[in-house]
Amino acid sequence: MKTSISQWIKSGAPWVWLTAGAVSISLVMVIGLLLLIAVRGLGQFWPSDVVSFHYQEHQGEKTTLLGEMVDHEQVKARRLRDRGFEIPEAIETVDRFLLKRGNRDLTGLDFQWVLQTSMGEINRPRDVIVIEREEWGNFYGYLNALKESGEAVEDNEMIQRVQVNIQRKQMIADEIRHIEKDLIGAVNYKVEKLRLNERRLTLDDVTDRAPYEAIEQQRVDLDKQYAVYQEQLVGLYKDINRDSITVVSGSGKQIDIPISKVRRIYQPNAMNIWQKMKFYVIKLGEFIFDEPREANTEGGIFPAIFGTVLMVMIMAVLVTPFGVVAAVYLHEYAHKGPLTRTIRIAVNNLAGVPSVVYGVFGLGFFVYFLGGNIDQLFYSEALPSPTFGTPGLLWSSLTLAILT
Repeated sequence: MKTSISQWIKSGAPWVWLTAGAVSISLVMVIGLLLLIAVRGLGQFWPSDVVSFHYQEHQGEKTTLLGEMVDHEQVKARRLRDRGFEIPEAIETVDRFLLKRGNRDLTGLDFQWVLQTSMGEINRPRDVIVIEREEWGNFYGYLNALKESGEAVEDNEMIQRVQVNIQRKQMIADEIRHIEKDLIGAVNYKVEKLRLNERRLTLDDVTDRAPYEAIEQQRVDLDKQYAVYQEQLVGLYKDINRDSITVVSGSGKQIDIPISKVRRIYQPNAMNIWQKMKFYVIKLGEFIFDEPREANTEGGIFPAIFGTVLMVMIMAVLVTPFGVVAAVYLHEYAHKGPLTRTIRIAVNNLAGVPSVVYGVFGLGFFVYFLGGNIDQLFYSEALPSPTFGTPGLLWSSLTLAILT
């Protein structure tokens, strides 16, 4: 029996099973982490009901709070009594809820913990609205009036009228984005190319005035195009800022919100299950395919996805011919000698180098040395602004290729 166990150990089978078990545990942990992120994260896009209740602030006046219940926990009543809360002695634990109040431009708070013992009756008013804004996050309140060109509009279907105005605003915003990003962007690119061409002529000591005059004429033509686009933008900005809505917060404060600052308005308490499912799919799609906004606290993650996928694809194109061919050559064809042993030692040592060291190497070699020298040789007219001597996808992919 001892002989068979020792033979089994010497055969290496236990280490194979141990390695397989470690890999399996790692896979289970990774899958579990992904499921946890999915459960906790994907629920954020569901249009939760907005609740309204009276709340007795600690040593303060009673106020009306409005928002979404996003989390719940239990706290020891003794801890609350020590902080001055009036909690009956018979109560050992108190439920408290994390309320997403929004309206942080009014209160300075986006979230607030509320104690169940200080909450009044919870209501879910059907006419409460949620306004998703371009900045300052969500607004929770009630629609009071719609103003078009400064004049109040009377309409029995006020929400639908506002939705039409939001669609109109979005069409104008798309046209503004097209003019600013595509048309004016193209003009600015051409102006910059003219500046670089003029600087190149200066660096080459060109004394003939003809090329300088041609560049100046092209610059004048581009300035005329820019003036036309700028005039169009002035009209569009005036048009997009035409309308506004008057809303009332839960505490009764009334404010005006320009339609140009509104991305979406909806009534979650009046939505049925199918409307909520449609809303959920739209929000999830925006999260995946939109660009981030509000300092990456709102919007989507598409640029991060696109950059990561493109970087991996470039890395794979670079790694496949060099990495695979080198591995096949070393394993199948290379003679066992000092050079081969040296390469194997180098590969094994590099496998233990932390990835941050590769990042520092990529920054120093690819960005500062290689990219900086390319700029000196081929883009001297653009200096000191770097062209290739700046971090980018190409250098990131090369660094990742070396690590791989």
